[in-house]
Amino acid sequence: MLMNTPLLSTTSLSFAYERRRIVDLWSQDFGPGLCWLRGPNGTGKSTRLKLLAGALQPQWGTACIAGIDLVKQPQDYRRQVFFVAAEPPPFEHLSPAERFGFLARLYPHADASAWQRHVEGFSLQPFLNQPLRNLSTGTQHKAALAAALALGTRVLLLDEPLIALDAASHAHLREALAEAARWSERLCLVVSHEALGVEPSAVIEIAAS
Repeated sequence: MLMNTPLLSTTSLSFAYERRRIVDLWSQDFGPGLCWLRGPNGTGKSTRLKLLAGALQPQWGTACIAGIDLVKQPQDYRRQVFFVAAEPPPFEHLSPAERFGFLARLYPHADASAWQRHVEGFSLQPFLNQPLRNLSTGTQHKAALAAALALGTRVLLLDEPLIALDAASHAHLREALAEAARWSERLCLVVSHEALGVEPSAVIEIAAS
């Protein structure tokens, strides 16, 4: 990656629900580190993450990760990014361990030792082999975060990651976010109404339309 080249960029990215434009011609550059995306309710922050993850198809515009275009190279693009939504993770029939094993086969930089570290940090050991659908919402969320933090994608998208966490898990996640703030070749982009508890590399405000 060339110096001063954005790690992630959006160009005129747009999306509407039932003719209501939620994201309107969004152009933004992101460097590496930890970025906090803030704004009032209804400004399309979660929708922006879903667009950046490739979970929604933009109706106009595009996004690029290190030159890989979301619209022109969708499969290559999606290998560069991982998204943790505020909702429970997919593949609820799998256990946390099975789900990480499945994801690790899709993402070449997945790190089993990092997975184990986050399993311990989120106190997931008793739940590793239980189906996700049998676990509490908070435990499902912790399992999703542990996997995401261990996959090593170039871009990590976290939507309200601090919700439904106990105090110890809050502390562990904040340690992980502090580590992300020091990343030099990766980006962690976070949407959160709650203060992150660490100093982000950048804060981007999304204004109400």
